[in-house]
Amino acid sequence: MFLVAFAALCVLTVPLAGGRLSRLADLQLRWVGAIFYRNSEIEETGLAAGVLGHPAMGIAWLANKVGRFGTVLEPGHIMLSGSFTRPVWADKGDTLHADFGPLGAVAVQFT
Repeated sequence: MFLVAFAALCVLTVPLAGGRLSRLADLQLRWVGAIFYRNSEIEETGLAAGVLGHPAMGIAWLANKVGRFGTVLEPGHIMLSGSFTRPVWADKGDTLHADFGPLGAVAVQFT
């Protein structure tokens, strides 16, 4: 059994089947939404605003938290802002599909 959650900004950092790459500055990130399917049935839906009101707030929180210990987030570091859907369980043979509307979709099949 597998537990899967798609990160809020994952959709913005990888090319997606059928999606168009957009300039980050042109997107209203808090309004990015997703429908998360398991075997063609909707399991979860979410809106990026569910990550502390805006996905960038998760990264700001991280920077402030680690900054207290002398750690600095540097250009090139990979950070995930958090998932805006609850995790979904998957068993062998299941297909999970996350639809991010006009930004595209991503799917994985467990074999």
